[in-house]
Amino acid sequence: MENLKILFFVTKLLNKNKQVFMHGKRVAKLACAIAKELKYCADGIEYIRFAAVVHDIGKLQVPAAIINKPGPLNADELLLIRKHPELGYHLLQSVDSDNIVADVVLQHHERLDGSGYPFGLRTKDINPVARIITVADVFDTMISAQVYRPALTMGEALQEIKQNSGLLYDPEVVAVSL
Repeated sequence: MENLKILFFVTKLLNKNKQVFMHGKRVAKLACAIAKELKYCADGIEYIRFAAVVHDIGKLQVPAAIINKPGPLNADELLLIRKHPELGYHLLQSVDSDNIVADVVLQHHERLDGSGYPFGLRTKDINPVARIITVADVFDTMISAQVYRPALTMGEALQEIKQNSGLLYDPEVVAVSL
């Protein structure tokens, strides 16, 4: 029954914002490729695939006008968008309180140096799967045109990630991503 509820949420995400859903699918593809390079087992890769597809599910509760805003976000809008990991976590926890994917969703914007959100976690406190999804998420976001900026080239995105390896992003994940 829990899997059906989670599937309902994913379907709702697809119906509400196809761009967010397609981003999740691209992130899943990249994250699974990284996980294979890191020698994750088949079950681990499937876990990563699901977590990556739903990593932005909290955006279901953020108004589309904010998600699709063509200009810079004001302070209140930025606070709301930064709540999406927590909103996604609570959404998944409401379906299954033992849902370990929820922890990954909660941590996908944390950064090794503590500059991420929602908690400012540092290296050892960030779930290893969240570290993989973070790199895949950042890469896909950078190479995809956004309403507020044009896409970077793959080379520019990889250079940006490489420059922040060990600071923002897990160096082992980055090394297998290049």
